[in-house]
Amino acid sequence: MNTFINFFIWGLIIAAPLWWLWWRFRLGYWLARSRSLFRRRAVQLPSQLEGLVIRGKRVGSPGRKA
Repeated sequence: MNTFINFFIWGLIIAAPLWWLWWRFRLGYWLARSRSLFRRRAVQLPSQLEGLVIRGKRVGSPGRKA
C-alpha cells in the first residue's frame, strides 16, 4: 500500500504542472487546429477546368490527381 501511495503522490506532482502547461498554452485547441490544417481534402474540379494545372499535375493526366 505504501508503494501505491508513493506512486500516486509522484503522479500528482508530475501531472499537475503538465496539466497547467496544457491548459495555459491551450494545447487542445492548437492540436485540433493543426490536425484540421494538415488533413488533405480531395479537390473535385468541374470538367471545363480539366486542362488546368494544379501542383504541377494535370487533372486529366494519368497518375496522382491533385
